[in-house]
Amino acid sequence: MASASHEFNGIFFLGADPGKKHDHSAVAVLRKDEDSLRLKLMKQFKLGTPYVSVIGYIKLLCDRLKHVVKICVDQTGSEYFVEDVQRVIGPVVEGVTLSQPKKQEVMGVLKSLMQEKKLLIPYDPALYAELNVERFELTKGGQIVFSHPQGTHDDRLWALALAVYASRGPARPQFIPHTKSF
Repeated sequence: MASASHEFNGIFFLGADPGKKHDHSAVAVLRKDEDSLRLKLMKQFKLGTPYVSVIGYIKLLCDRLKHVVKICVDQTGSEYFVEDVQRVIGPVVEGVTLSQPKKQEVMGVLKSLMQEKKLLIPYDPALYAELNVERFELTKGGQIVFSHPQGTHDDRLWALALAVYASRGPARPQFIPHTKSF
C-alpha cells in the first residue's frame, strides 16, 4: 500500500479564487501524472473566512507539496490578495484578471483538457454541479460571457480552471522558499 507521503510527491499546480461575503474562497490542487492532470484537492472555505486564513492554507499546501510550479490566483477585484500571496509564497504566484476575454481563454484551456480526457476529477457532486450549471452566452461582439444561476456558486469551478490554466506551458519545478512568513 502506498504511503500518504506519496500524495505529496510530484509536480503540482494550484488555482485560487478568493471570495469573502457573497462568494466562497476556493483552492484547487492538480498533480501532473504522466500526460494528464489529476485533481488532488478541492477546498471551499466558509463565507466570511478571512483572507489571511486562505493565504495561510495556501502557504501550508506549498510547504507540504515539494514541487509547486505555478499558482494562478483570480485578482479581479482583489489585487491586494494576490500581492499578499506573492509576498508569502514567492514568484510562482501569477495574478489573473478574469476579464471576459481572459475568462474565455481560461475556460478554453479547461475545456480542451476535458475533451482530451487529460483532466482526472474524482467524483465530487458539488464540483460537478458547478461544472454543469455554468452558463455561457455569445455576445454581439463575439465574446463569451460566463454566469451561473442565482442561488448557485462557481467558486470551485474557477479555482479548478485557474489550476488548469497554471499548468499551461512546460512543467519546470521551481524552488519555493519556505522562509517567508506573514
